Amino acid sequence: MRFYISTGIVHFEMAAQLAEVLKKRGHELTYDWMASGDIRREGDVRMSEVAFNELRAVRDAELVVVLLPGGKGTHVELGQAIATRGNKRIIVWSEHGDEFSFDERTCVFYFHPCIERVTCPFGELLKKLDCEQIGSDITAPRTEE
Repeated sequence: MRFYISTGIVHFEMAAQLAEVLKKRGHELTYDWMASGDIRREGDVRMSEVAFNELRAVRDAELVVVLLPGGKGTHVELGQAIATRGNKRIIVWSEHGDEFSFDERTCVFYFHPCIERVTCPFGELLKKLDCEQIGSDITAPRTEE
């Protein structure tokens, strides 16, 4: 299964840890933005390259995990995941659920019918995704429109 992790640069370490858990299970990361780190000061050519690679990676992923809170790019990637969902599984994770509280932290797209909202400690999320069945769960057809 191919996967992508979307989050703000502040959650770099969590994203890297989650990527390792999924790769350990034989899954393939579609683009490792974590290897580049913060590229915001590297100029327009580099920014354009990364933007292209990240959106292609979201499009090609069968699983997209969004770790909240995210940055501006996180929400663009979430939109790309929704727009190209097909049989894609989209998980939006929040440790405390604050982003799902119907206030200024809430994004309407967190409530799109194809989104799985998960609220739990990060360690529990890792355990949920570190299972033998994730591949079969991902390939099940999704019927939401």
